[in-house]
Amino acid sequence: MPQAPATGPALKQAPLARKGEHWFWFEGGPDNERIAYACVMHCRGFAWLEEIAVHPVHRGQGLATRLLNAAIERFGHQELGLTCEPFEPAFNVHKPGLDSDQLRAWYDRHGFRPDDGHTLTRPSS
Repeated sequence: MPQAPATGPALKQAPLARKGEHWFWFEGGPDNERIAYACVMHCRGFAWLEEIAVHPVHRGQGLATRLLNAAIERFGHQELGLTCEPFEPAFNVHKPGLDSDQLRAWYDRHGFRPDDGHTLTRPSS
């Protein structure tokens, strides 16, 4: 699995209010705002990557890879699934990220394989 350098902002993580929900994020900028995040839902031996996003200003620094690696490290003992479709995160900045083909290639480099349609899964470690 590709490893992004651990330079840059410190990774933060915590389970949140909804049972089975776990968040990973980075903060940065002058106001120490959330600049990248990932959310994983887990239940009964399966984990689902709900969202992973990086603010456009902070893309290209390996933050998404660090987030995904953290999710895999935390939940890799379970099967991890996701829907591979671009979306617009709530950063109030309308700048698209990777398209579907680029996303599939990126997830493929991290061990995810097509399941059906836009669903990808990564077997448990």
